[in-house]
Amino acid sequence: MMPMRSVLARLLPGVVRDRTSDADPFETLELQARLSRLSQEVRRLDAAGHGRIGTWHHLRAAQEAYERTLDDACRLAGIEIEPGRGVAHRLLAEAALAERGWRW
Repeated sequence: MMPMRSVLARLLPGVVRDRTSDADPFETLELQARLSRLSQEVRRLDAAGHGRIGTWHHLRAAQEAYERTLDDACRLAGIEIEPGRGVAHRLLAEAALAERGWRW
């Protein structure tokens, strides 16, 4: 079975580029913890439904914070991902980080 990154690289060539990184392990742990908290918050809000404007607004804010934190994690891990937002961008960032052993 091919690693997810290889599949994504074939489907979207040139979107993800690698760099080497000597990241601070404590900063890495802090970002992983933040990603974990934000992903839990996004799941909780998504499960609560979108019937109320406040819930929807909070969900969008949590998703945006999660995406910005993914961008920070990619920079720290030495992964260059073209700018963007949305599901495809999140999947690329998550796959690239997971391939490097990031868990959250």
